Amino acid sequence: MRPGPSFPRRPLLLAPLALAACSSPAPDVRDALAARARALSAGDLDAAAAGYAAPDREAVRRTDARAAAAGLADWAVEGPRVVGGEVRGLLRVRVAGEGRAVAGDFRAGWDGALHLPAGAPGAAGTPQPWDLGDVTAQRTDGGVVLHVGGVGEVGEVGEVGRQVAADLAGATARVDAAWGTGWPRGTAVVVVPTAADVSRFTGAAADLDAVAVGLDAALADGRPAGVRVVLSTERFAALSPLGRTITLTHELVHVATRATARPAGAVVPRWLTEGYADHVARLHRDVPATALAAALLTDPGPPRVPADDDFTDPARAQLAYAAAWTLVTSAARVSGTPAVTALVRAVWTGTPLPDACPQTLGRPLDDVVATWRADVAADLVGWGS
Repeated sequence: MRPGPSFPRRPLLLAPLALAACSSPAPDVRDALAARARALSAGDLDAAAAGYAAPDREAVRRTDARAAAAGLADWAVEGPRVVGGEVRGLLRVRVAGEGRAVAGDFRAGWDGALHLPAGAPGAAGTPQPWDLGDVTAQRTDGGVVLHVGGVGEVGEVGEVGRQVAADLAGATARVDAAWGTGWPRGTAVVVVPTAADVSRFTGAAADLDAVAVGLDAALADGRPAGVRVVLSTERFAALSPLGRTITLTHELVHVATRATARPAGAVVPRWLTEGYADHVARLHRDVPATALAAALLTDPGPPRVPADDDFTDPARAQLAYAAAWTLVTSAARVSGTPAVTALVRAVWTGTPLPDACPQTLGRPLDDVVATWRADVAADLVGWGS
């Protein structure tokens, strides 16, 4: 059995919603979108498509039917604006089993009726699972698994989907134990066939095992929108069962973290969020630390705190993930996982990292880094599994 994922690059995608200078929303646009929302809630697909121009209605009905099969429970466009013949707004979507609606970018043409934009799924705004094909929903403790393109039915891809469904509750409980239960705790995991589908769906690089994705926006109640996990069966199937469980847990840590509002201007280094997610996911797992940190231990250079850009550079990403995990875990070995959790919360909510370290870990950042470098120089002796 493989010792788990070899540091797949799994970014949390935070896509800010940037609207151009907009005119005031036309009442008929608001009415059309509100009527569509009511019809989708009622399961009336003909009425839901009625606000679109006649040539687009059949395509809209087909997509809406796939959404209904996925368990669509909430759909609305907040703050619609018309700009140059295009409707833009914040799309709120939730499927049954999700604890929190996710946000997306809604776009459509407008000339008194809605029009589907030409092009790929993203042309109409943030792609949804049903934009990629048929969806089968599998409700389970901890959320829901959305199998896109029939991947949950047979063969290796079916086995992956079944393991994700079986692991979701346990992975959620592991996150609860570290972070607490103050997060939605009902996560949609979108299972797509290939890494290229992950890229098509999220806009992320095609070399990802999994990615936590969601628009960085607040919903109408002022709280952060939810986050989904998207994974590639093609890449996920290549991981060991333990590697899959670790990867799923890592992504759920991102989901939990995102449930806390982050003030404008808060600086959260990528090494802290990625290292913490790996620390929680790998804590007390029967995997040698030296195997997990191989990229760092075999690097000829001195240990360096990774920069944010290192995580998206294919040549540096494995080293960055190894450095982040060992740095956070080194801090936890001295101060404890609850203290590291408090550090992440403090920095996420706006406390500068140099101030947060003494407050939560009881020592300055320079000491934390020095201890980590000493641990690495000693080849993580005593770390065990």
